[in-house]
Amino acid sequence: MKNEKAVMIIYACMKIISLFLGPFLVAYFVSVSLENIYSLSVFNIFNYLFLCLFGMITGYVIEKKGTLCVFRIGIIMRCLCVLLIMGLGINITTNYGVLSFVYGFSSMFLNLPFNLYHTEVVQNVERASFEFKLNIIKIFISVFIPVLLGFLISSTNYQLTASVILIFSIIQIIASFYLKPLPKSDRVYDLFGFLKKSLKDKQKREMLYVEFLNGLIFSDGVLGTIITILIMISFKSEFHLGVINSFVSFISLIFLFIYSKYYKGKDDKKIILWSGIFLFISMILFSFNISRFTVVFYNVIFGILGTGILTFVYGIRLFNWAKGEVGNNGKTEYWSMREIALNIGRVTGYYLLLIVSIFGIDCLKYLLVFLSFIVLAFCYLLMKIDKNEF
Repeated sequence: MKNEKAVMIIYACMKIISLFLGPFLVAYFVSVSLENIYSLSVFNIFNYLFLCLFGMITGYVIEKKGTLCVFRIGIIMRCLCVLLIMGLGINITTNYGVLSFVYGFSSMFLNLPFNLYHTEVVQNVERASFEFKLNIIKIFISVFIPVLLGFLISSTNYQLTASVILIFSIIQIIASFYLKPLPKSDRVYDLFGFLKKSLKDKQKREMLYVEFLNGLIFSDGVLGTIITILIMISFKSEFHLGVINSFVSFISLIFLFIYSKYYKGKDDKKIILWSGIFLFISMILFSFNISRFTVVFYNVIFGILGTGILTFVYGIRLFNWAKGEVGNNGKTEYWSMREIALNIGRVTGYYLLLIVSIFGIDCLKYLLVFLSFIVLAFCYLLMKIDKNEF
């Protein structure tokens, strides 16, 4: 098995498991009771706080034990997370403390090593092509898997569906042994020294701001959770959630393909600008007119512009910086710092959702208005960061 093929298989399994532990876990909390939005917020706050904590030590463990060793631990912990859901059964919504700890632990030991690994094995001249393949895999899975998961959960239950997801966890473990190990580094891991130095560099500082905002809205951020909540409130069915997500992903796949043709060698700042403006306008309009139609319509806009185009151009900058500007001199610290910034953004977002859950579900529209301005800030900062294609 070729190294790239193994990376793609692992990435695909990661995305399938993430769907189950992401929007469908949110749907499970909400389907039991709307009051569980509070519990859901607390679960995510603890989850991402654990991620921040583990983010400070994961880089050190990677430098000592190697990237692949830590990555396999993360895969095994994610498998344990699925087993925990099967064991907890209907008590997930009340016993989420242990689950948030295991989920947070597994996420850091998965995300950081995976990012480090394919940053190292993919050259910058091939970055756009590789990121395009990853995005195709992500969207392809997003087209077919949500409707299947929605059907399975609606026909059986969340816990029984976890037994199917367990199969993909096992495939991940097997595929990880086909990855070529990276040479260990003799350098000393110094996260705080790297952070202090990076804050003096304008571009790296702005990249951290982008990561914070990305964690707040796009990358497992509160905005996606809010959309899932509104879909469940409007349609009251995991199957409808799956159908809508699959439909949106299919439309996104078409637009991403068109954009990839346009992208080659061209400046993408205008794309970022107009994507941000259209997303901002749609969020404002959606905030004050929430219905079944507008939920689906906004989901399409968010899928095309947010998790589609903006995530694509952001990913190119992110990995080019890791490979080029940072290089071997601090790439572990770079990814650790990036994960911490992301998770601080996520914690911030879920704190805001926690406040909304206290005052009532009707306040969600005000949170959406606030997040629409965050989208503009994200796009503004992203435009200021060089692509570094060298």
